[in-house]
Amino acid sequence: DRNDHRQRGSIEALYVEIELLKDLYHPNIVAYLGCETSPQYISIFLEYVPGGTIASIYRTPNQGRFEEQLVKFFTAQILEGLAYLHDRNIWHRDLKGDNILVDAAGVCKISDFGISKQTEDAYNSFGQATNMKGSVFWMAPEVIHSANERTYSGKIDIWSLGCVVLEMWTGTRPWGVMEQVAAMFELFNKRSRPPLPPDIHLNDVALDFMNEKCLAKDPRDRPTAKELMEHRFIAERDPTWSFATSKIGKAVAKKAPRTMKAM
Repeated sequence: DRNDHRQRGSIEALYVEIELLKDLYHPNIVAYLGCETSPQYISIFLEYVPGGTIASIYRTPNQGRFEEQLVKFFTAQILEGLAYLHDRNIWHRDLKGDNILVDAAGVCKISDFGISKQTEDAYNSFGQATNMKGSVFWMAPEVIHSANERTYSGKIDIWSLGCVVLEMWTGTRPWGVMEQVAAMFELFNKRSRPPLPPDIHLNDVALDFMNEKCLAKDPRDRPTAKELMEHRFIAERDPTWSFATSKIGKAVAKKAPRTMKAM
């Protein structure tokens, strides 16, 4: 309800999302179809993506952790979408498994641009945003420190990507069962990265991509989205692997509505 002052923040976020999405055209960005306004209401129409989100997939019973080739498959697509956004000097600011949609063919689409921001330069716009925006468990240390240090750039999306990769490896959100306040303490006082559970064993290439690159404590040490696309973890994938024949691929395909055969 546009007249409900309690919903002012949500309404403003919708307008931000509309302004950004209407000019974005990329297979890994959810497509904007239009909006409708009335004196009381505002509606935004986006493409229908039937497979759910990355987070809803791993939360599904008997799914959980993703296999390595699926993590690579999804991460490569998220990077494509992120590189497109950063080329247009847009920070997403809330990248997480719940905001990445998956269609029946396994195509990932970044969604939810309500707190995104257009800047002058995606990676060198330090100080343009000094407010703490985003979801704590996916938040980069410099966002927690932003009011004091003003070292806030598009590299926050790279950190969040690392958290999404961690989500896929573990089948749970970053920081495990830790509460928000405890996670903020680790981020603020130690600039810690979310821990990898002891029962998860990754090879050196996967660890380097996630921990040393995406989750580097200093944002200047994090590569750009385009640079990460050239990392061995992304570049070296099994050409025989197929999303359609994978366990999760089959489960996602079942969610898609079946088209009726012509009579």
